[in-house]
Amino acid sequence: MYSSKNLPDTDLRLPQDLRTPLKEKLGELVTGDLPNKYGKYDCIITVGDVVSEVLFEQGITPDLSLIDGKTRRGKYNVQDFSVEKTINIKNPAEMITKEAWQSIQYGLDCDGSVLIKVEGEEDLLSLVAVALADKGCLVIYGIPEEGMVINIVDDDIKSKSWEVINNMVKVNED
Repeated sequence: MYSSKNLPDTDLRLPQDLRTPLKEKLGELVTGDLPNKYGKYDCIITVGDVVSEVLFEQGITPDLSLIDGKTRRGKYNVQDFSVEKTINIKNPAEMITKEAWQSIQYGLDCDGSVLIKVEGEEDLLSLVAVALADKGCLVIYGIPEEGMVINIVDDDIKSKSWEVINNMVKVNED
């Protein structure tokens, strides 16, 4: 069993039986801009190209943004976000790689804004962001055609994220 002090030392794959529970929206679903009440948080993490762009256009620079250059499985013209550090990683669809864990932890530990560009898919990395973020952080991810889901990290959402992560399948590093 993993925890924020004991991170996976291998890649993880999402099994078929965990896909349906992930469709549940745990936070507040909003459309359009980020409501003003959320713009002043000390820690904001975005997962998704469109969500990240919406915040940057509002003049809000997330502490950590994860993008993959896609939306609705189609190509998305990634904007040139003004951040202090950019990290490029690989994370295949339906996976959470060891590299992704390390990069997200690094991004959360950094002073200043960090952009993680994912070759592959960033969707499941919202679980990692919630699992590793401090309580009180905002983790915001997009749902195509619906809007963005805003989660204020607390014990409940951290527990739900770790439950999914702990039930993922280890991928052998052969």
